[in-house]
Amino acid sequence: MFDTIAAKFRKTWANNDSEIAVRNCGYAPFKRLQDARVILTTLLDESFDEQQSSTSLSKAANTLILQSDILVDYSRNMLHAYPYRDVPPCWRELYTDAGILKALGLGIRSSSKISDRVVADVEPLRQAILSCDNVLIMAGASGTGRKTLVYELIDALESKIEGQDEVSPSAQKRPKTGNRNNLGEDVKLGSLPEIRHPIPRLNLPTMDAFQQHVNGPSGGTPIIITGAIDHWPARKRWTDLDTICRTAGPDRLVPIEVGSQYTDEQWTQKMVTMREFIEQYIVRDASEDSEDNDGDQDRRGKQDKGVGYLAQHDLFDQIPRLRRDIDIPDYCMIEPQEQDSYHPPEDVLLNAWFGPRGTVSPMHTDPYHNLLAQVVGRKYVRLYAPTETSKLYCFGSALEREENEGDGNNEQERGQEQEQEATLLGNTSQVDVEHPDLDRHPRFAEAQYVETILAPGEVLYIPFHWWHYIRSLSTSFSVSFWF
Repeated sequence: MFDTIAAKFRKTWANNDSEIAVRNCGYAPFKRLQDARVILTTLLDESFDEQQSSTSLSKAANTLILQSDILVDYSRNMLHAYPYRDVPPCWRELYTDAGILKALGLGIRSSSKISDRVVADVEPLRQAILSCDNVLIMAGASGTGRKTLVYELIDALESKIEGQDEVSPSAQKRPKTGNRNNLGEDVKLGSLPEIRHPIPRLNLPTMDAFQQHVNGPSGGTPIIITGAIDHWPARKRWTDLDTICRTAGPDRLVPIEVGSQYTDEQWTQKMVTMREFIEQYIVRDASEDSEDNDGDQDRRGKQDKGVGYLAQHDLFDQIPRLRRDIDIPDYCMIEPQEQDSYHPPEDVLLNAWFGPRGTVSPMHTDPYHNLLAQVVGRKYVRLYAPTETSKLYCFGSALEREENEGDGNNEQERGQEQEQEATLLGNTSQVDVEHPDLDRHPRFAEAQYVETILAPGEVLYIPFHWWHYIRSLSTSFSVSFWF
């Protein structure tokens, strides 16, 4: 199984070496990569030699894992040395190849030829999956044929784990989901926001009608489309946590945000397995919800324990099995009119948003038109037109500078902070939308808005550069489509 994948990997090495070369990565890392490849080649050749002992093969596999791990650490540091978009391709490809080598070493070491156990330890196989997922998340599996190879390798590793689970009575077969098959129904009706300025709903508008709306004389306005995703398998399948975890794979690594919202000082990011995310942030959260206070105190109370949110991640490229449960809406195929600073993506950009009740996306703008499909659960959404920008106090704005004038002691230091904020958070408002401090942000009270409670099966059109604030009213799974 792993020998076949490794043989395919060997055939692609020359295709990547023009980028992963001494002139780009330097002599030392390229030499170490070549040495690791030699170990893999030797390991494959010896695995077919009946005279080779399992001890000898295990030692070679361990050496391959160690050498690859050193390369992974080195290239990861180089990835972090640049802004994400500016990382030279050589470091992405070096990280990719090192991660694949490590995963292959772990997989081969667990094979029956090397392992003398009747039931092999599945933990190295899980570590190999994590290595593959890091390759997909951190480097996009960069390089010729690499992404297809990584998908194949993950499938092989998962099959191996499933085979061991079948013969091992102590193996963990299922996440502790509490048998929840009504995901998204944990809405507290007494705490729902009152909708004063509703967004209009349209049932399956024609493509021409939607295009005319988006390209209207004064620009498109938000609308809710009903009936557009009723045919998705996800509408039924994703209401069950076991199905989500089993389909995605319990050992798959995913990036999550921890904290109430990304503008908070305590907010951070980390990698966890899908099993860990569901058990620690979805199941645990739901069980504690039954004892929590209602309303907005719920959101504030969760700040201490940490809200976990799988947010703005292309989960469907990383895990194609989940992609089969949804379709890209035809409405994404219209041609929006030209606008200043609007540059449509080459392809529709998909992102997953999966988390418990109380997750918040602070008010911000996106660089594209957006269709937000609500698959499971409900969300409160408020939107402000671009014409209201002067009242919304975005980070680094003139309003913020005026607000902080007069503090002579910290003026220079604060000026530097504002410049950094304008770069990183220039598309984000400082206002706590549902609890505004009107002493600090007085003009916010004048801003006009529209709002909705987005229900399962509904799709919200968010026009380019419209400000939007989103809070989950229940456990929620949404998919956004930027076009």
